[in-house]
Amino acid sequence: MSDKKRKRADNAERPRKRIASEAPHAQVIKVSLLPEEGWAPVIATTPGLSLSPNVSFEPYQNSRQNATARPTNASKSSVSTSEILLHSSTHPKLDYVARQENSGGAENLVKHYIGVYDPSKGEVQVVLARKLVVRGTLRGAATSAGDSQDKDRETAPTLSAKSTLSLAFGTKKVQKAIRSLTENAITSSPAKSSQVFAGGGSLDPLASAIVESMQEASGSMHTREELQIAVDEGKPRPKANLEAETPANVYKLEDLVGVDAMRTLMVKEWQDKVNSNTNIETGSLFVSKRIRRTVESGDVKRLKGLRYLLFLLDVLRCLEPKAKGIKRLPVKEKLMSALGSLGEGLLDGFRRKFTQDNQLTKWYIDNLMTHICALALIIDNYEVDVYDVREDLKLENKEIVQYFQEIGCTVSAPTDSERARTDLTKAAAVAHKMARLRLPLKFPKNRVFAARRK
Repeated sequence: MSDKKRKRADNAERPRKRIASEAPHAQVIKVSLLPEEGWAPVIATTPGLSLSPNVSFEPYQNSRQNATARPTNASKSSVSTSEILLHSSTHPKLDYVARQENSGGAENLVKHYIGVYDPSKGEVQVVLARKLVVRGTLRGAATSAGDSQDKDRETAPTLSAKSTLSLAFGTKKVQKAIRSLTENAITSSPAKSSQVFAGGGSLDPLASAIVESMQEASGSMHTREELQIAVDEGKPRPKANLEAETPANVYKLEDLVGVDAMRTLMVKEWQDKVNSNTNIETGSLFVSKRIRRTVESGDVKRLKGLRYLLFLLDVLRCLEPKAKGIKRLPVKEKLMSALGSLGEGLLDGFRRKFTQDNQLTKWYIDNLMTHICALALIIDNYEVDVYDVREDLKLENKEIVQYFQEIGCTVSAPTDSERARTDLTKAAAVAHKMARLRLPLKFPKNRVFAARRK
C-alpha cells in the first residue's frame, strides 16, 4: 500500500452549513397557566381495579393538615392548602374511595398538571391538578377495621412474635409456611360480625363474604353418600335390592336370568335322566355336583337357574381373545356347535346383556363373572363354597373372592361344621373359602388415596 495521503480535488465544494434563516417557519405554541377557581381537576389511577365508567363519586374537601405554615405565592393554591376525597357507594358490595396517597420522599414535591391544546389558536392551557388513587373495600369491612386493630394489638398471641423471629432468622421452608398461614388466615372478630361459624366464634364481613360465596359454589355438589351410590350403580355387577329384608330378596332369578330366558330354558331332559338314574356329564364342576340334588329337591326355578349358569360357563369358554383385555364371540355356527341345543333362544339375550358389538371388554367380563357368582349363591341357598366356581372360571383364589365381595358377600374360611358336612380335612380346607350373603350387605368401598406429601 502507498503511504501517500489522498488529496482532495481542488474543484470540490465544501458542504455549507444550513443557515437558520433557511429553516422552515415553525409554528409557535403559546402556553398559559390558568388560575384556580376553587376546584381543580383530578387525575385518578385504579391499581388492581377494573372500574366501570358508570361509577359516580361524591367529593369531600378538607383543609390539609401538613400545609405550609407560611404559604408563599406558589403554595396559596387550593391543591396545596386542602385535600379532597372522592367516595362512591353505587356498587352493591364495594365502596370506592379516591384519595391522595403520600408515599414520602421526593414524590411529595411533584406537581401534576392537565393541559388542553387548541390547534386552531395554537394555544395550550395548563391547570394544576390533583393526583388521587382509587381503592376498593368491602362494605362494612372498612368501618370495623379501625376498631379491630386496637383489639388485635391487645390480644396478639405470642405466636406473632415467634413468627416475626422465624421470618427473620428461620429457614426458607419455615418462612414459606408462615407466609402461607398469614395469606390464608381468616380472623374472627367477636364484637361485630355478620356470620357465626360452628366453632362458636364469629367472622368479620370479609371472611363472611368469602364463606357465603363458598357455600353458594358448593351448594349443588353431591354428598359422599350420593357419589358412592352413583359409583355403585355403574359397577359391573347385578343390581341388588338394598331394601331387602332377607338374603333371598337381594337377587332374584328373574332378574339374573331374564323372564324370556326363564320361559325358554328346558330342564325336562335333566329331570328324566336323574329319575332314570342316568349320569349327566357337563363341562362344569359346579353344575355337575349339583344337578341331582337340585332335581330331587323339586325346585324347577332353581334348576333352570343352574341350567342358565351352565350356559354362561360354556359361552365363557368359547370366547376368543381379540386385544389386550378384550374378548369376542365367535361366529354363530361355531358357537352353536359348541353350545348345542342349550344355546337356542338364549344367545340373543346374552348379546344384549353381556356384549357390545359382540365384544366383551373388561367391564362386560366382570359383569358376566359377578352374574355367575350371584347364580351360584342362589343355587347353594346363599352359602357357597367358592372352590368349584373358581375351578370353572380358572381364576386365582384372590380374584374369585373379590368377585363374591363385589356382590355383597362376606368370604371366610369354612367352619368346623361346614368342613364336617363336606368331608374336608384341615389341609384340604385351606384351598376352600365360604361366601355368605348376609344382611346388611357389605360392598367394598372405593379407596381414597391421601395426597402425597411434598
